[in-house]
Amino acid sequence: MRYFYVICPVGADPDFAEKKRILENLACECGMDPFFPLERHRRFSLREVKADTQGAEFALADLSFERPSCYFELGLAQATSVPISLLAATGTPIHQVGDAREADVAFYSNLDEYRTAASRILARYSGLPNVRRTTR
Repeated sequence: MRYFYVICPVGADPDFAEKKRILENLACECGMDPFFPLERHRRFSLREVKADTQGAEFALADLSFERPSCYFELGLAQATSVPISLLAATGTPIHQVGDAREADVAFYSNLDEYRTAASRILARYSGLPNVRRTTR
């Protein structure tokens, strides 16, 4: 199965469960799976992150809440040369994202905008012309 690697604040984001559900629903529509590393591995391993990101179609990184662990994981994914797409809550300062610029970040203000941004990103990588934007 094709998958994309998800980098996101888990414990710091009160909307994590809903965002996860949105990604799972959208991914199902495009024949992909979201890969949440904390659900696959008991502890952090550089070797596993490298293998997991190298096998992914792309990495989706939500930089909301400015979590250092997300930036660290993003750097590791960039080092494997996997394509990266960035998301962040509106107003999030963006730091050190390699070759990307703040203009390359899809900002969202609410869960509907998150769903729309994620849908566009998945459509780009899935090869499908459109992913339904009304999945709830």
